[in-house]
Amino acid sequence: MLNKFLPVNLSRTGAIALSGLSLTGFFWVIPSESLKAQGPLSIPQTQPGAELEFLPPEPPNPTFPENTIPPTGYSPPVYSPNNSQSRQIQAYRLDIGDQITVSVPDFPEFNSAGPVDPDGNFLVPILGRIPVIGLTLDEVQTKIRLELGRKYLREEPEVIAVLTSARPVQLTILGEVQRPGFYNIAPNTSLAQVLLAAGGGTPRADLRSIVVRRVLVDGTVLEEKLDLYTPLIKGDRLPDLRLQGGDAVIVSKLEVGQETGYNRTLVARTTLAQQNITIRVLAPLVPSGIALRNVSLPSGSTFLDVVASLPVSDRLRINVNEVSLLRFDSAKGGIVSQTLSPIAAVRGDISQNVPLEDQDVIIVTRTLLGEIFAAFNIITQPIRDITSFTNTILNLSNQLDNFQ
Repeated sequence: MLNKFLPVNLSRTGAIALSGLSLTGFFWVIPSESLKAQGPLSIPQTQPGAELEFLPPEPPNPTFPENTIPPTGYSPPVYSPNNSQSRQIQAYRLDIGDQITVSVPDFPEFNSAGPVDPDGNFLVPILGRIPVIGLTLDEVQTKIRLELGRKYLREEPEVIAVLTSARPVQLTILGEVQRPGFYNIAPNTSLAQVLLAAGGGTPRADLRSIVVRRVLVDGTVLEEKLDLYTPLIKGDRLPDLRLQGGDAVIVSKLEVGQETGYNRTLVARTTLAQQNITIRVLAPLVPSGIALRNVSLPSGSTFLDVVASLPVSDRLRINVNEVSLLRFDSAKGGIVSQTLSPIAAVRGDISQNVPLEDQDVIIVTRTLLGEIFAAFNIITQPIRDITSFTNTILNLSNQLDNFQ
């Protein structure tokens, strides 16, 4: 107990000694000149029984910010369509079958590697099963970091999540493709390869507008419009978008008035279009009757290509001055016709050597063409699409088989 502090003036040594203190090894030496200038020192006395005051201890650094409730889990940020800095559709989102590795550099006991199980969880040692379905790798890192900081560690540790093996992808291909439907593709398959798997685009496909639609776990719908036409024209790099399971790929239709600047002939010769087209040739036979020839040609073929493909031994009676092309125009919703001259086409008239489209019909002789149009006029069921047009041509060819 501190009782009393008595100053003792030591003029010869120039020092102050404090009595009443058991301070071993402490001795303060002060010059005597300073003591004379300042006068005698006095030390305040402490009353018996007085309590000493202490500064309040500093609170420890909280794991979570003040006035906040520690989170019970982590939810992905709400998607905002106006957030141009982060393209949500580019992020890979985990689902059942993905293989990931999680490492905590300072705490290896939490390291783990394995699949996302059928319940959508990933197993972390000690921490347990963590729901990760629908999350990105960054969101998985954040979630595990928060959980470890809340339950086991004073501070949130560094967490690294890596996708080691992606799940197989099943997606839907719709719109202007030859074989729309469901497709199972390998991870990292490009959009161009997906188009090829569906048989390529139809002659009415608009490769400038291919929409990839994705539905997130919370019901949010993301869409991205991609352009495959410009890379074909300018040699640019194809758009980089990683397709994921559940995506829908929709190839838009080339609408009326949108053909300006769109080279359909060039597209027809690329690998992104339908690889083969079927042309039907309806012509008289020698000596009588009519014949329907189905000619398969590479996409992008012209009128002269189909003429050259007919065998010399064929008994078709072809009048080179009486050839017509019939086509169902989906934009106009009806049948259009054009008279063609094989001789002019051979002489280099490109207006006569027209590019052909799938299911085009070439009719030889004006008489036969008249019979076809007469039959169209008496058909009670309207021709509204390419399928009904094709079926009508097939039926008429059978009905006109007795044509002389």
